[in-house]
Amino acid sequence: MSTQVNFVCWSADTVTATIPTEAATPSDAVLLGTHSPLRITRRGGKGGHAAEELITEHEVLEEFLAAEPNNGVLVATVIGKSGAGKSHLVRWAKANMPEATGRRLIYLQKTETSLKDVVEALLVDQHDPAFDEIRRRVSTLGSGMTVDEMEQRILNEIAEALRVHEAPTPLGKALVGDNGLALFFLDPLFRQHLLREDSFVKRRAKHALRGRDADEPDVPLEFTVDELPLDIGEFANIREAAATTQKIFRRLSSSAQLQVEAVALLNELFDVAVTKAASLGVGDVSQAFKKIRENLVGQEIVLLIEDVALIQGVRRDLLDAVVEVGVVQGEQRYATVRTMMAVTDGYYTDSLPETFKRRAEASSPLYEVDVDLDSSAADEQDLIDFVGRYLNAARVGKDDLEAATPQVPNHCASCRFQAPCHDNFGASSDGYGLYPYNRPAIVQAVRACAERDQARLNFNPRKVLSRAVRDVLNDNVDVIREGLFPLATFLAAEVENVGVQHLPLSVRERIEEQYPNDEAERLTTLLNFWGDGGRKVIPAGILTAFSHEPIPADLFDERQTDEPGADGAGVTRDDGPIPPSVLKQLEAIDNWSTGQTLPQGLANEMRSVLREAILARLTWLDPVIKEPDSASLKKAIPTNARGISIAGASENLQNSNPVLVVPRTARMARMFRGLVMLRAGFPERAGEALPRLDALAESAVVETRKRVIAELAVDDASLIDAAASLLRGAAASGRLPAKAKELDLVNAVLWSEPGHHRPDAGGRAPQWTAAYAIYLAARATVVDRFLAGVGAAQGTGAVHAVDIHRLLPIVRQAMARAEAGGQVVPEWCADADRKLRALERLAPVQLEYWRGLTSRIRRHMPAGTSYGDTVGAVIEAATVGHAHGLVKVNDLAALNARNETAKSWDSGSIGEVEKLLAEAESAPALTLLALAGTEAGAELPAIADFLDSTAAWVDAGLREAEANGGVATDLDAQIDATIATWFGILGDHAKREAGSELPGTPQTSPATQLATQEGSAH
Repeated sequence: MSTQVNFVCWSADTVTATIPTEAATPSDAVLLGTHSPLRITRRGGKGGHAAEELITEHEVLEEFLAAEPNNGVLVATVIGKSGAGKSHLVRWAKANMPEATGRRLIYLQKTETSLKDVVEALLVDQHDPAFDEIRRRVSTLGSGMTVDEMEQRILNEIAEALRVHEAPTPLGKALVGDNGLALFFLDPLFRQHLLREDSFVKRRAKHALRGRDADEPDVPLEFTVDELPLDIGEFANIREAAATTQKIFRRLSSSAQLQVEAVALLNELFDVAVTKAASLGVGDVSQAFKKIRENLVGQEIVLLIEDVALIQGVRRDLLDAVVEVGVVQGEQRYATVRTMMAVTDGYYTDSLPETFKRRAEASSPLYEVDVDLDSSAADEQDLIDFVGRYLNAARVGKDDLEAATPQVPNHCASCRFQAPCHDNFGASSDGYGLYPYNRPAIVQAVRACAERDQARLNFNPRKVLSRAVRDVLNDNVDVIREGLFPLATFLAAEVENVGVQHLPLSVRERIEEQYPNDEAERLTTLLNFWGDGGRKVIPAGILTAFSHEPIPADLFDERQTDEPGADGAGVTRDDGPIPPSVLKQLEAIDNWSTGQTLPQGLANEMRSVLREAILARLTWLDPVIKEPDSASLKKAIPTNARGISIAGASENLQNSNPVLVVPRTARMARMFRGLVMLRAGFPERAGEALPRLDALAESAVVETRKRVIAELAVDDASLIDAAASLLRGAAASGRLPAKAKELDLVNAVLWSEPGHHRPDAGGRAPQWTAAYAIYLAARATVVDRFLAGVGAAQGTGAVHAVDIHRLLPIVRQAMARAEAGGQVVPEWCADADRKLRALERLAPVQLEYWRGLTSRIRRHMPAGTSYGDTVGAVIEAATVGHAHGLVKVNDLAALNARNETAKSWDSGSIGEVEKLLAEAESAPALTLLALAGTEAGAELPAIADFLDSTAAWVDAGLREAEANGGVATDLDAQIDATIATWFGILGDHAKREAGSELPGTPQTSPATQLATQEGSAH
């Protein structure tokens, strides 16, 4: 016998044609050939029945057809969750309903729920002028009317309904009328938004015209707050709307109560709007159905509705007509109507009219279709048989099923692999092979496709058929033939469901460690489904059939302690067992490891632990920097997902680059579990959490250090730019030697004397001095920050040592950059650099200030003249001149004191400043800054002022002498000699400034001549 390997016993075309996802789509033969008993609960005891009991679908049908109507009305409501099998029960009832004389069947299936479909189904075989008129009105739907036209009509009708509606509540009254919600449906800007792609109105308009496709997702049944145009600002400029529309928009946007009221109003009026948009009047369908009942008195109408919520526009009319009593004052006025309708429990509770529900429940019990997979009532064999029937139908095919009806062929009967296949993969109670599933895989797939509703896990047959049967068979034909089944993506979206049993974390971790990624994921899938989450051994025949290597026996051991119960349920400590909150966290971590979202609070806790671990491992010795403050660390490594990301934690990261990304792996899940146990006070249950935390944190240390240094901007490039600015500042402050050595550069960069008073402040331009003080104050902060980037400190104290090996190359490069100019400094240096630029712009002002001072001095004391001799001549002139009344000053004592003080002034600063000015004529930019910042010329203003004031009183004395004596030659010889000495000095300079001596001047005494020249010079 050959071996079953990579075998496919179905075709994709056959599967698609045979396996429906909606009850209405298969033929009766396929429906009955695949039907499995439903779990139906009757609610509402009648005729001796219990208030709540399980019954079969045969009993439902028998009750439905045999129960006595209540005044000609019987409404059997089938409720349940979406996809639970409600419509299937209605469809099954139709397929099994025996023919009977006087019974008229009307069937409204969920794929034919457009207005036209519903009306035509209700009026089939009915002939009456009134019926013909209704047919005529709806005949244009879908052919004579486009979807666009229907959309516009619906908006218009809603607007009109809102305008004229009389609301019973104060909130409702604020939303109706000419200035209420109607404006949204009339204003062009809002109409466009309400008809955006996939909007509620757009989808309902299409559904009203064309109904619902077999594979189309559920059509939205009602307006919700999300469908209100509150988000229009994201798509359009609200100011383009009319002022009155803007007003109601603002009111609605700011009130949650108004929004709820608005939704209720719209849902109340929407059906009527759809009806009118289709050119039908309110009550037309109700009257027509009553007319049918009137025409069929003596007969019985059976109305089957697969989903009452999907009936467009005429739902309320139809429901009113369905519960209209048939017997009036003892007379049969209308034919009896037996209605079986399917509706979701939520829609039944929240949306069906109370009057209808009261009459319906008075006429018949409710029938609830559901299976809670977590309850004891869930029978695993029923699930196996359910899937087995559809697997067999997929192999047999629609045509053969219909040909063999009422018998159902077993495709396995003719298969050469039947015996080994059934031995390895199993078979249903009907003998249908489960391949490519086995029993555990089917149970897992069913649970994966279930819907979680609070504490319940509801069986969803529709999703099982769609995903676990049709899609699995169709999508994996080639995969099986290539020996790759099951793929890691097998039912991937559904695997996140909490109902699925998963491998223990310890096993998953071993798989991750021992297998390449693709193989590890495939093996995990195989063990999760076919191995019942690692709890059952997968037969060798299954592995052979899937071309999978044998699974090592040592993959499992007895030391698996990572399940929530194993880690917590039986563990106690001195103050009691593990708290439920901790067990909840452990469960959340397990769920996260299998695809669910990690709760935000727990994710934040783990990020905090990881961040602290990383920061604890940071050292600041390579490069050496001062330990950063917490604010800088928070910027470099945020405490949220932008700092540390956890895969599957619902982070919605955009344009972020976290320093560490924690993958969703079993290893990380076990680490998280251990950390939770540590934080809860159970270190004995932490396992290897700390070593794993250490390894994970260590992997991020280098990158974290880079991020911190980048945030501090103390990397080499930033420090070079900052040092260049500091060097320029030192130069501008006179702290950079002309031929600086490396140590000079270091000292210049680190120089900081906030509040420093320059000894040459007297020789400085006031603007320069002010800018200098401002810069020094700002520079101090920059130097501290620079030191923190190259030095070490004890805690938060000052830097006590610098890394000279790193600093020297920085200052060398900084010097070159300072000479080149134009560098961009880091942010922490920007303010000081701006203030330095202001100081630099004042360097020419300072040089010009010096030029003015030296010019004043040289006007009185030419170059080469001794300053000491000049001061001595002035003192002598003052003494002799005073004796003759020629010193015209108010305070002679002060003059003498000043003359004496002038003797102590440093006349060398004159030449020093003149040398600086000469060098500045051709100096490069940085040198020019240094020249202007050199400490020099402290006493230039005093010398200049002294010489100016002396010239003034001497000149006044000479004029007085000439006026009193007539001629200078009559002066006393001593005075003449003294004054001649002073003005000999002063006159030579005056002549040079005038350009030449006056020609033809007769020879006179030196004093007279110089006095004359001095007079002309002044």
